[in-house]
Amino acid sequence: MSKFLPLAQIIFLTAAATFWQAFFRFIEEADTYFVMNLGRYILEHGFPHVDPFTVHENLQLVAQQWLSGILFWEAYKNFGVEGLLAVDSFFGAATVLIFWRLCLFVSGGNKILSFALSFFAAIFYATMVVPRPQVISATLLLVEVFCLEKFTRTENPKFLIALPLVSVALSNFHAAVWLVSLVVCLPFLFVKNFRHIKFLLAAMVVTALCGLLNPYGSEAMTYVFRSYGIESINANIKEMATPTAHGFQGKCFFLTEAFLIFSLARAKVPWRYIFLSGGITFMTIMHGRNLPLFYFIATFPTAYVWREFSLEKFKAQRVPLTILIFLLVAAFTAVSVALFKECLDELSLPLKILLAATVLFVLYVLLVPKVEGRILHPSLLPKKNLSLLGGVLLTGIIFLVTIAASQPKPPHMYTDAIKFLLRTERPENISLYANQGVGGLAGHLGVKYYIDARSEVFLKANNGQKDIFDEYLDFIGGKLNYKDFFARYNFTHILITNEEPFLFDELSADKNFRVVYESERVEGSKVIRCKIFVPKSGG
Repeated sequence: MSKFLPLAQIIFLTAAATFWQAFFRFIEEADTYFVMNLGRYILEHGFPHVDPFTVHENLQLVAQQWLSGILFWEAYKNFGVEGLLAVDSFFGAATVLIFWRLCLFVSGGNKILSFALSFFAAIFYATMVVPRPQVISATLLLVEVFCLEKFTRTENPKFLIALPLVSVALSNFHAAVWLVSLVVCLPFLFVKNFRHIKFLLAAMVVTALCGLLNPYGSEAMTYVFRSYGIESINANIKEMATPTAHGFQGKCFFLTEAFLIFSLARAKVPWRYIFLSGGITFMTIMHGRNLPLFYFIATFPTAYVWREFSLEKFKAQRVPLTILIFLLVAAFTAVSVALFKECLDELSLPLKILLAATVLFVLYVLLVPKVEGRILHPSLLPKKNLSLLGGVLLTGIIFLVTIAASQPKPPHMYTDAIKFLLRTERPENISLYANQGVGGLAGHLGVKYYIDARSEVFLKANNGQKDIFDEYLDFIGGKLNYKDFFARYNFTHILITNEEPFLFDELSADKNFRVVYESERVEGSKVIRCKIFVPKSGG
């Protein structure tokens, strides 16, 4: 049984990050496209220093995500979207397991506490496990923090060897966050041990030097200074905004932050935990994209605060564990039915029978068996809990299978439109205007386009030419006349939908443009129409 328990914990902890992939819809506007385009280009042509994908000329480029691009492209090329999801699952599961081991280490081996903290962190993190370089950098930074904590506790310098390795990996997989590899070292300098400080400072110097081991050298390492803190990006890119309590993700963040503050305030903790948690929390409040770092780096000190927690003490407070489990199962069932009741009708008869049997089994285990007159008898409780967890897991799997099967396949409106053009036009003869999200898809299909979701690439500070991102915001905000804008870039084709209503209606009524392609799709109560326009003078 003791050998089975760690395996069971690993399965439960990684389930959230892995099962989430059943929900994932790889949409046409996915940012992953421009990252994969970069990887494919590098494999075919080498490292670019001028952007090869857009209609703009001589835009300087620092391909700060190049190694992520190669990894995603190879996974996609060989295994399709399933390959990308497999990469997601690997890094998502790895991050959760490293966090679990870190909590075990910090809590002095408290298995129940470490499992509970890791399980909730995994659930919160699951929806953020998408094919983006962030899933890789989160894993790498957590490895670094784990090694820093090991070094601080053991004073063994061998754990510092990982820091330069993480630095090299970050500067190639996701150089925009490379600086964080130095930032997370700073709280670990707050110890009363000169030998410790001396070794760590030396390791930080080596870490900084190793960051230069990338194709773009110091330009990649300093990428963050030219790309973050830009008002236009912060105001218009969702992941750069501050988390708010209006959304579910924001509610989870603020509740977790409240728990973190309460935990750190109730006990005397090392200063490194205060500074590390406070610093990462500040980064998250500034930009929501740092949520993964918050859940895994800012929260692990709670394992230290609650290290004395045990079920025996919990039961001593006269809180029956079975009642608590029953309430959790009841809440899970109620929420599931409320959220997915329309999916229950889609279940096949065997799955309906299995679902009903599972729920009845859970209720039976909770309420019926009594050994020696005590429902919480030590000889029964471990078996009951294992049965309960198995029942809940099986119920969850049934819901996942149902939802995955009932989810409509992602629409291919933009893909179909661009492929229509490619039936009669060579890619090199097309100069396409499309919105920021569609740019990466156009590049994936070999078409040059105006802009994509790499917002920082279209800043003058990075490209050395002009602030294209600000120009794009002015255009979609109606500050630029569309005729002048299209003439400026001499676009051969303009791809838009009625989700850009002003421009869509203006072009539809403008006799100087003609429609060469149109389609529509229904999403709930909305009808989305897509058209490709060409200037008549160029038609």
